[in-house]
Amino acid sequence: MTRDKRPPTPVRPPDVSVLIPVRDPDPRWWRRALRSTLRSRDIAFEVVVVDHGGGQVLPIEDPRIRVVVVDGAVPFAAALEAGRIACRTPFIARMDADDVMHPLRLAAQVAQLEADDTLGAVASRMKILPRQSTKMRGYVSWQNHLLSAADHRRERFIEQPCGHACATFRAAALDVVGGYRVRPWPEDYDLYLRLFSAGYGVQKLPTAHHGWRQHEGQRTRDDPTQSRDALTACKVEALVRDVDLHPRAIYIVGAGKEGRRVRRALGAINVDVTAFIDADPRKHGRLVHGCPVLATTAMTATSLPENAFVIGAVGSSGARGQVRALMETMGCDDGGAKGIVVA
Repeated sequence: MTRDKRPPTPVRPPDVSVLIPVRDPDPRWWRRALRSTLRSRDIAFEVVVVDHGGGQVLPIEDPRIRVVVVDGAVPFAAALEAGRIACRTPFIARMDADDVMHPLRLAAQVAQLEADDTLGAVASRMKILPRQSTKMRGYVSWQNHLLSAADHRRERFIEQPCGHACATFRAAALDVVGGYRVRPWPEDYDLYLRLFSAGYGVQKLPTAHHGWRQHEGQRTRDDPTQSRDALTACKVEALVRDVDLHPRAIYIVGAGKEGRRVRRALGAINVDVTAFIDADPRKHGRLVHGCPVLATTAMTATSLPENAFVIGAVGSSGARGQVRALMETMGCDDGGAKGIVVA
């Protein structure tokens, strides 16, 4: 009898790390989320589970899984950052403990990142779970229509243009922007905006390779960092990072709730606003937060100061087109050197 002395087949190192934060999840959804991740095909991967103070026992044992234990008193963004630092691969995919991943999601997203080194993140379209849920459908529909890097950059200040748990990130890009930060606003939106500020592109593949579960126990339901004021503060910090507003004459199109939020957020970081511009004649001539309200008909490319910067801020998607059209007549194309729409 001869002994087979052939060396064992080497284990291929992982191409991508899947980062999953866990804190007191529903066992049914957690088990399904992990199993869907472990069924990923055509790519080598590791799974980094961040046990955020819950003492969660994994329902599945697998050598590809590593667990990072973080004290429950640590903020969520800091727990995510601890998990990010533990990832050992060139790409980091996010996944949530109550979602479902398609088996080909990781391979498709990593292939796109490898093909285009200008991209900092690649996501997939999402489906709502359960299918009969009506929560967040409008938001997901809007996100799913944004595919190209240009789409995402143009819409980056409207809302977060790309899901977090459905995306794979270039690890080097996360290093460049400093990873996850603890801030009084959403850590995922903050991360995307810093990627945009650093010049990275974000793209979405047309396939729906991620199921986003909606339920009452979600962290976003009662998290103060998810409030409209917090989101506006996040946008304004990024806007000031991208555009030096302090020496500019700032005009806000829209004197309603969204415009006033932007005014407050700018004031909080000592950026003065020159005036509001609004179509409602009942507001013309009034002072809103100490700023005069001007008529849209009075604003033209020649009536604006040379150093003007126009911020569009309206509360409905239907009015957004009108704001962009007005800004164009004022010589301030959305996303150009003289203006941006942020709501």
